Order: sequence, then C-alpha cells, then structure tokens
Amino acid sequence: MNKFVINEPSEVFISATDIEAANLNEWQRLELHLLDQAAVVIPGEMTVMEVVRTAESLQGLASDLLATIGEACEKCDSCNVELLCNLMKGEIRREVSIPLEVLEEAGADSDCKLACEVDPESGTIHVVEADYRYDLTDVPPSLLDTFRECGICLNDLETKLKEEAVVYGAEEDESFSD
Repeated sequence: MNKFVINEPSEVFISATDIEAANLNEWQRLELHLLDQAAVVIPGEMTVMEVVRTAESLQGLASDLLATIGEACEKCDSCNVELLCNLMKGEIRREVSIPLEVLEEAGADSDCKLACEVDPESGTIHVVEADYRYDLTDVPPSLLDTFRECGICLNDLETKLKEEAVVYGAEEDESFSD
C-alpha cells in the first residue's frame, strides 16, 4: 500500500503514476467517496472479484489504523488485581446522564460531556460540563469489544481519548505538498 502525506490539503492532486500504482489506470470512470475523516477513490464499475479485492484493501487499511491504537495504548494488566476492572467487562456508560429537557433548560448542548464535582464541605454534587470532548462512550461497542479481546487497557485508551492524544502520525513518512 502506497501512502503519501499531503501537508496542505486544501487541494489534492493524484498523479497518473499514483493512479497506476493503485491499479486504477484502466478504468473509464472512478468514484470519489468522501467519508468522515477519509476520502477513497475506487473504480466506478467492478466485478464481484474486483469488489472483493477493493474491500480487502480497505479492510487492511482499517486494520492497520486500529493497530496503531493497540500500539499506542498500554496492555491490560487487570489493574494489578485478580479480577477484570469494570471497563474490561460490560457496557460503557456516560459518567453522568441528564434528561434532555434539563440540559436545554441549563443552556447546554444535548451532546456535551458532563462530569461530577463534589463539594466536600456541603456534601453536594455539582454536574458540570467536562473539560474533554471524547471518552469511551464515543467508541462503538463493537470496537470496544475488539480492543478488549486484543488486551488493550481501556483506562489508558480513555485517557488518550480525553487528552486527544495523537497516536497516528507522519513524522518519518516521505511528505510532499502541492
């Protein structure tokens, strides 16, 4: 798989050489699929085997991308206890869940992350908007199960989500720009 880094992505140009390297040069029509965080160019007409090969290539890329998460996160050590921690079993739920009408009344977005702050002097709990955008509740349950099966520490994963840590980069890759 060829990979190129585009430093100024305002306009992307794919050369004839790159089209040929991707085995796309023999097609009369290509399709550009714009996905969330990705753009994919595929032939506009394919046989069953061509669809299979294309899907296999895309699955390979998806696997490679997910593997970077496994490489970036610590391995689960059961938090140094005999039993699995709560993150490694069962459903992951939001830390705080407030009815939509209450959020609207408070002027908060319906999709904002909430956290609890305890006032030990008064014994009250305050619900506040969290200082992060992502946590484990943003990861599809099927992927969480995959990460569990791979032995990825979900506590470390959640920390990286909350910090928005960069786990995939192009530091050592050959770069070019238009």
